[in-house]
Amino acid sequence: MRSYRTWVVVVTVLAAAVLTIVIGTLAAGFFGAIYTTTVDGTAVNQNLYDAKSDVYINGGPQNTNAQGLPAGTYYFQVTDPSGAHLLSTDAAVCRQVLVVGDRLAGPTGPCPHAPASTNDANGSLGVQLIPFNDTPNAGGEYKVWLIRQATTTSVATDGIHINFLNSNAKTDNFKIRNVVVVCTPGQPDCPNVSLRGHKFYDANGNGIQDNGEVGVAGIRIQITLTLQGDQTPQAPVIVTTDSNGDWILDPVPAGASYVVQEIVPTACQQNATWVETAPQPDNQNFQGYSGTANIAVSGLDFGDLCESPGTGGLTLGFWSNRNGQSVMTTGGPNGVDTSAYVATLQTGLSGDLLFLSNLNLKGEAASKRSIITTEFNPTSYSDFRTWILSADAYNMSYMLSAQLAATSLDVRHRYLSDSQVVDARNVCNTAGSCLGFITIGEVRVLANQSLDVLNGGNTTISGDPHRDSQELMKNFLDAVNNNQVPFVHSSPCDVCYIDITLLQQ
Repeated sequence: MRSYRTWVVVVTVLAAAVLTIVIGTLAAGFFGAIYTTTVDGTAVNQNLYDAKSDVYINGGPQNTNAQGLPAGTYYFQVTDPSGAHLLSTDAAVCRQVLVVGDRLAGPTGPCPHAPASTNDANGSLGVQLIPFNDTPNAGGEYKVWLIRQATTTSVATDGIHINFLNSNAKTDNFKIRNVVVVCTPGQPDCPNVSLRGHKFYDANGNGIQDNGEVGVAGIRIQITLTLQGDQTPQAPVIVTTDSNGDWILDPVPAGASYVVQEIVPTACQQNATWVETAPQPDNQNFQGYSGTANIAVSGLDFGDLCESPGTGGLTLGFWSNRNGQSVMTTGGPNGVDTSAYVATLQTGLSGDLLFLSNLNLKGEAASKRSIITTEFNPTSYSDFRTWILSADAYNMSYMLSAQLAATSLDVRHRYLSDSQVVDARNVCNTAGSCLGFITIGEVRVLANQSLDVLNGGNTTISGDPHRDSQELMKNFLDAVNNNQVPFVHSSPCDVCYIDITLLQQ
């Protein structure tokens, strides 16, 4: 077994947060939907409620064709639409629910919330959301989260906040009615208000504007207003973000309802694509904001990133042919990056083999059906070539090791970077689990941890609990090595829009 302490030295340049990600979160998909209802389980039109006490969380299949939720215990919480502000006020341990038979089965824990009535349509049992504070969103909009209690889910030291990965959460937006302003649009008793928001470049794809993430100018925001007392929406109004990424629509008649959406731009660069990451789409796939403008409304923010086809990855075939042998022997055209690997300063073939031997790579004895797992220990290029070409997925740890070796050599020889964010939303395993936006370095760390014999990841044939997560990471590394997944730009692309009127001429 290779020294884990050596690997810790190897990855010291990676963010400490990476190390909190545990393989178990990748092992099972989080399917199904959540939604809000009244106490009797009835869905509410447009998720609009008269009072906080009317709102219950529910989840699971709403019809025979819908997917259910994985069984287990979950937390729930209420936030503002962006997810940045926790509004639930009681302890997280009080905000627990059970999922049994693929649907919500009521509250659990030492201080459970009030249950709803059993929904006769599907047998689910919702849970009341109160207590929670008022949303800072002037449109009265909230977001409810159902959070799976995976190995990476924990309660913060304050006992109220919950630490979790977005891949282990489902959300749904709902609204509480504001105090209605009864007035005549355009008259002195009906003052004007405004709508405003911000557009930011979401470089890491987490849906939140982090420090250093900039505003984006030139983005078109479409606003549709329906004046108080009217049934028909007005023609959409389009505003454009300024040099700071800010936008505003002023004036807006008080009492008007609004729907705000971003018009996602095209990228001026060839083969580049803009992707909207915030706000998260609701259960009807609406990705925007709606509400009533009784007072000035702010915080209608949008996040995007730009991505292009991945480049730089080199496959198992490359590293097992003469070109790969030349790079491993001479250091290659880009040299060797030893800054991230202080334990392996040596260059050339012996340096690469030492570098790989510091990982938890696995091999297999000649008779694979006996599943005799061995440690990676090639002493020559010929040994390495035989090892990497012999890998197959019967024992997933061996195939994962081969893909991890190729990606790690790509990084060491500067063809790829550990800091590169990858759009892996379509990278899935046969169990249906998929990744989101994640860095190459994060997956390399996870893969190496999963191959540690102490974690039981050295022999993962069919039925092994580690196999699904290893398959997901193997698929990711394979896709990166073959340049089959988009890479996220670290800074915004130029913004372009196609003028439809010109296309029609």
